[in-house]
Amino acid sequence: MARYSNNIPFTNIDNAFVAAEIAKFMTNEGFKSINYKGQQVWKKGSGIITAPQYLSITFTPNSILVEAFIKQALLPGVYVGEMGITGFYGAMPKQLLAGRVRSVENYLYSILQQQQAQVPPQV
Repeated sequence: MARYSNNIPFTNIDNAFVAAEIAKFMTNEGFKSINYKGQQVWKKGSGIITAPQYLSITFTPNSILVEAFIKQALLPGVYVGEMGITGFYGAMPKQLLAGRVRSVENYLYSILQQQQAQVPPQV
């Protein structure tokens, strides 16, 4: 199953501010920033008890792309691929990550609304 992906559109925000706020939020949630296959992602868990959880937050010119996945276990501690956050196989770790994704997206929406409220309307 493919990664979960959500593209959140925006206009006129301070990317550095939003990135710093997300970094604080993710750190408080227990995630660590790592390099995964050449991409900066947030990772939680070592995979000993449950599959490692990954969240990617990428800024594009007019949107923020949120991606989430867990590693697919072949054996305990042996991972062979990625799974999205829906479906029956691996339901428990997927459900945990899905809740975290909702929290991150709600936080992003609240930051974006605050940023939009601070920008004067264009005439």
